[in-house]
Amino acid sequence: MIRNYSARLSGSKRALIALLASSAVVMVGCSSMSTTAPLSANPLSTPAALSGKIHGGNQPVVGATVTLWYAGQSGPAVLAATTTTDSGGFFGFSKDPVNGNTDTGNQFSCPSNSDPLVYVVSRGGNTQNNGIATQSNSAAAFIAIYGDCRELTASNFVYMSEVTTAATMAAAVQFFDPNTDTLRADGTGQQKIVVDQLSSTIALLANSTTGLAVSTTNIAPIGGTNVASGVTVTAVPEAGKLNLIGNIISACINGATSANAACNTLFASAVPAQANTTSLNGSYPSTTTDTLQALYYMFTNPTNGQGSTGTTNLAALYSLAGGVGAPYQPAASQPTDWTLAVAYISSGTCGTPTGGTGDFINAPVDINIDGHDDVWIANSQTGGNLSAISQAGAPIACVNFDAGASNDGAVLDSTGKIWFSAGTTMYRYNQDTRATLAFPVGVSPLAITADGVGNVYFSSASGSVGSLYQIPGAATAVAAVAPIQISNQVGPNPIRMMPSYKGPAVLGDIWLSTGSTSVAQVTAGTGPGSMGGFVTNLIPAVSESSYGLAVSRSSIFVADGINGDINQLVFNGTNWVSASGWPFTSTAAGISGPTDISIDGRGNTWIPNSGSASLSEISLFGPNALSPATGYMKPTSDLNASLATAVDQAGNVWVAGSGNHFITEFVGAGVPIYQPFAVGIANGRFQQIP
Repeated sequence: MIRNYSARLSGSKRALIALLASSAVVMVGCSSMSTTAPLSANPLSTPAALSGKIHGGNQPVVGATVTLWYAGQSGPAVLAATTTTDSGGFFGFSKDPVNGNTDTGNQFSCPSNSDPLVYVVSRGGNTQNNGIATQSNSAAAFIAIYGDCRELTASNFVYMSEVTTAATMAAAVQFFDPNTDTLRADGTGQQKIVVDQLSSTIALLANSTTGLAVSTTNIAPIGGTNVASGVTVTAVPEAGKLNLIGNIISACINGATSANAACNTLFASAVPAQANTTSLNGSYPSTTTDTLQALYYMFTNPTNGQGSTGTTNLAALYSLAGGVGAPYQPAASQPTDWTLAVAYISSGTCGTPTGGTGDFINAPVDINIDGHDDVWIANSQTGGNLSAISQAGAPIACVNFDAGASNDGAVLDSTGKIWFSAGTTMYRYNQDTRATLAFPVGVSPLAITADGVGNVYFSSASGSVGSLYQIPGAATAVAAVAPIQISNQVGPNPIRMMPSYKGPAVLGDIWLSTGSTSVAQVTAGTGPGSMGGFVTNLIPAVSESSYGLAVSRSSIFVADGINGDINQLVFNGTNWVSASGWPFTSTAAGISGPTDISIDGRGNTWIPNSGSASLSEISLFGPNALSPATGYMKPTSDLNASLATAVDQAGNVWVAGSGNHFITEFVGAGVPIYQPFAVGIANGRFQQIP
């Protein structure tokens, strides 16, 4: 309830005038919640609602403790206000219009020196709607995000249900601390940008007004971009799987107390992830006590353990869902893991002033992430183009280069500009000015990369001879620069490459897969066999044909494109050798036709599979299979002929596939990693958590 507090306040606090910045009702398990939200209520004079219900009954959570928190202040979350839900499940908070004040109760004042993300957590309360004031289920916990503090107004509204809570946890899982049930994030730099965008991802999964899962969202181009108005990106999440997860936690929430059998099964089966597979990477609570912790474990350990243990736990969780009588429908059948994905499909052609005729997304061969977590897509269809979507899936760029398809992909250089190849030309695109500069290279590039000191590299092959070229100073050049050949020993198929890190803004080595049993290390230097001031060293890596490749601060990861094995190379002081326990055999993690490798912020490897509709994951330490023996499976409409993958700064894992007009996002599945990597080399953040 909103009350007028001005009679007992003085000074700036009189300006509150009961301004309701956020209002909601908490309800549990509702199959038709869109009809129960009081959307016509005036949020300035009456409580608005977060709600849900269980098994067809509109059962509000009464007497729940609702806390309002700030995230994004370079430290632990800050508690800003507290209230409780009333007999209808409603609650409200009042926002002080003057920043920096000290408020109490359900009043909050935004910090005077920052603009943190505001979110709420509801815990406990009577979930039975039976009027017993002393009855409370302490395991019933919900979470919702409002947005940045200073931008909140009386129109901000969240409808908290099991489904919206699961969607929020999926998107924000890498920022969640299960020890305190709070979100924590840096308040500066790129991580602040990323955290502020979490709500956009959540909105693609669930509707915060109705509390229901979203089936599709059609997204138009952002105004002021160079994308034709006829382009639409359609986001298709796994709504049935989200409903299934909502049904599972609702079984626990619907009990009178946390001691009910469903909670016992949930807490025993949703087990913590192994070390070095989460952003927090700290100790976990000794026992699981609420549904937020259980969701955290389901999303950070989506197989619920390895081998038969995981299979048993996953089946036990599925048994809680309740089948056709469960509150959220339609629900998916029993999955092999709990990862949630969103497929992005486009309609409409590029249609930019440069005359592009290619589809916005068509047969993508590569994806890259920029500093704002926008996703850049290199398309390989005839009339191909370079396109980009925001973290919210909105089309933001579409650039055609001589109606040429990408041969190899794209990369962001150390200044954040985008590079794309078509035919025998390399193109540099400045997304800020929309200026394009062509660099004729005389050969057809196969792979592109960039270092931290402004150089761009590409490979090419003629017969069985692979070559590597450098375009010196390419990132800041004001006119085209002729490439310099620096190696002719990089194998018959140098299809993937990355730079190494030797320090901020220091020239590192260039590593390439070769299409043979070795990988190539190209190092600045002179001596026998040197070319253009570089020396090439071929290092045994796989048993048949190196293809996918990724570089961390201390290791090289290589995928064998034929037998599917993954190897990690480390330097022992004299030579590069396989790390202990490597190579990793393909069958354990569902690896099939690996075409690329990406690593996340903890060094775990992510492998797109061209031979199956799945994505595989291997832990750095062990190594152990984190994905099931099938890989993280998705429909063939979402994963088809996967070619490339990238992990963004929120931990989302993106997969590009040439088989469809799609890219697919595995929401929050990986540990966040600083992007783009060339900028990370320049500023010392290469392959680290942002």
